[in-house]
Amino acid sequence: MPSWILLLPRQNFKVFYDNTKAMNTQRIKLNVPLNFNQLIDIVRQLSPKEKQQLSSVLWDEASEEEIDIPESHKKIVRQRLKNMEENPESCLSWEEIERKIKL
Repeated sequence: MPSWILLLPRQNFKVFYDNTKAMNTQRIKLNVPLNFNQLIDIVRQLSPKEKQQLSSVLWDEASEEEIDIPESHKKIVRQRLKNMEENPESCLSWEEIERKIKL
């Protein structure tokens, strides 16, 4: 397994890289002595595409139990569901939404 030393501003750490071609996945093990603010500084240096990829990975890694939905957001969803049940004619189908978006 090859390894590299990466030098970042104020940091150096070793990255262990394993490219498993059979599964078309990459496994990277980092031993990084960074605090959270330093990690945020590094993320801010990523390109927009890299940030999008990171976001996707983070969401894929999170389980439903780990995602804390504020009670205020749950209340909004409950109210909207109630409104939909009481006034179904006020709702749009997905086809109608797509049609409006394309206009």
